[in-house]
Order: sequence, then C-alpha cells, then structure tokens
Amino acid sequence: MMLRLLMLVSVAVLSACTSLQPPLSTPAPVEGRVILPTPEPQLPPPSLPLPPAPETVPPVLPVEPEPAPPPPRAATPSSTLLASVDTAMAAGQLEQAAALCERALRISPRDGHLWYRLATIRYQQERFSDAAGLARRAMSFAGPDAKLAEDSQRLLQQAENRN
Repeated sequence: MMLRLLMLVSVAVLSACTSLQPPLSTPAPVEGRVILPTPEPQLPPPSLPLPPAPETVPPVLPVEPEPAPPPPRAATPSSTLLASVDTAMAAGQLEQAAALCERALRISPRDGHLWYRLATIRYQQERFSDAAGLARRAMSFAGPDAKLAEDSQRLLQQAENRN
C-alpha cells in the first residue's frame, strides 16, 4: 500500500511539472521598424547631352609564356667521361682521350655518340681503317638521330677516301 501511495505522489509531482496550456499563437512583439523606399536613380534632364560612351578596348590576348628550358640532365658516368674526353682532346692528348672514350663505351656500349667520338679520335690519329669501322658502328647505333647518322656517314666517307 505504501508503495502505491508513493507512486501516486510521484506521478502527481511529475505531472505538475508539465504544462497543459497550448503555446501562444501570437509571436512575441518585435520592435517597430520603418522601412523607407529606396529612391529611384535620377536621370539627367533630356536637354543636357549624355556623357560619351566609353571607348571599347580590344580584349587583351593572353601572352603565352616562353617554354622553359629543358631541365639539366643528370650527369651519368659516361657523360662525365665524355666531358673528360673533350678536355683531353682540347689539350691535344689523343691517346688519353681515346682511353677515356673506350672506358665510357664499356659503361654504355650502345651509345652511338661515344662510338662517333672514338671514330673522330682515331681519324685525328690517322688510323683511318679504325675510324671507318668505328663510324660504321656509330651509324648502327644512331637510331632515329639523323644528325648522328649523317655525321657518321660523312666521317666514314672521309676515312675511306684517306685509306
């Protein structure tokens, strides 16, 4: 019995917390504001001349940036040796240049430029039959490089004429 009484009192207390009145249907009052109409823009009187229309400017065409130079190639062992070959040739040390070029060819045996360079060294050493054979090898590795093929062909003809 006591339990029922306690439950009845709890329900009564809880129901007192809730409101049974419907919410107000009118909104809360807002401060009164006066909205003024915006004035229409005034046009100049018709007796006055209208200002001249702005001249049309031709559109500016975008300027294409100049193409960037190709990035520097990373130095490879054979390109480093090739630079040493050039230095030795400039110093007139043809045997040293030939030895460096042969070393580069052991690293990159399919490089037509190296074969051509060795052919030119042998031609300068007046070893024309060696130069002709090396020029043929350079032509075989020229691939799509037309300039290398043409230079190798010219060197081959010169070496064969001197032979």
